[in-house]
Amino acid sequence: MKENRFNATIAVTTVIAALLMAASLSLAIGKWSFGNTGYLLVLNFPSATGISPNSEVKYAGAPAGRVKEVRLIPRKDETQDPLTEKYNCVQIVVEINKDIEIGSDVTATLKQDGLGISAKYVLLTPGPNHDSKLLVDGDVIQGSQGYDLTDLVQPAGEALTQVKTLVTEVQPVLKRLDTLSGKMETTLPPLIDHADKFLQDGDSVIANLNTPESRERITEMLANLRVSTDNLKVVSSNAKALTATLAATPWRVFWGGPTVPAPPENAVLKSNKVIRLTPDVDVNGDSPKKKPLSQP
Repeated sequence: MKENRFNATIAVTTVIAALLMAASLSLAIGKWSFGNTGYLLVLNFPSATGISPNSEVKYAGAPAGRVKEVRLIPRKDETQDPLTEKYNCVQIVVEINKDIEIGSDVTATLKQDGLGISAKYVLLTPGPNHDSKLLVDGDVIQGSQGYDLTDLVQPAGEALTQVKTLVTEVQPVLKRLDTLSGKMETTLPPLIDHADKFLQDGDSVIANLNTPESRERITEMLANLRVSTDNLKVVSSNAKALTATLAATPWRVFWGGPTVPAPPENAVLKSNKVIRLTPDVDVNGDSPKKKPLSQP
C-alpha cells in the first residue's frame, strides 16, 4: 500500500515538473505569453523569405521582441517601396517589449547571422535623429530589403557557370596555342642557326673587305669606273653633236657642209650637268649663221 502511494507521488511529481518545464520553455521562446507584454508594429516588405511567427526581433543588435504574424497584402492594397520601387507584398507584425522606445526614423531589415545556418530575424536599426517621434502601437514602417551572404550564393553560382562556359570555349584556342608552340619549338632552332650562320658569313665578308689588299683593290676598281664614266661622257657628247647635225641637215652626211661641233673634252669632263647642243644650221645648205654651244 505504501509502495503504491510512493509510486503515485513520483508519477504526479514527474508530470507537474514536465508541465512546468514546458511552460517555462514556451515562455522563454515566446510561444505563450500572459497578455500583451508590449506594443505592435507593422513592417511592410516586398518579400519576407525566412521570417515566420516567433522569429526574433532585434533593436540595435539586442533582443527586442518577437514576430507575431506574417501576412500577405491583397494586391489592390499593395504599396510601392519608394527606394527600390518594388511593391510591398508582405506585412510582418512584430511585438516590441514595452520598455523599448523606438524613434520613427528607425530602419527595418531582414538579417541572418552566418551562411545558411542560423535563422533569419528582423533587425531594427536606430536612425540618426535622436529627437524623432517615438513609435506607438500600430505604426507602420517601410522595411528595406537587406543583403546577406546568402544573397550572393545565386549570383556566385551564375558567375561560376559563365566561367565554366568561358573555359569550355577557350579550350580549343589553348589547344591551338599548344600546337603552335610545338611547331615553333621545332622550326625556330634551325631558323636561328641559319640566322647565326648568315651573321657569321657577313662578319667574314666585312673582315675580308677590311684588309689593305681589299681596300686597294676597291680603290682601283673605283678609279677604273671613273675613267670609264669620263670616256662615256665624251662619247655621249660627240654622239649628241652628230645627232644634232643629222637632225638639222641629214644630207650633210653625203654632201658635206657645216656641222654642229662637239663640245671640248675638258668642258665635258668638268661639267656635272647635262650638256645641251643648239644646232642652228641653214636648211637650204648655206653656210651656218652661228654654231653656238649652249649649256644650262
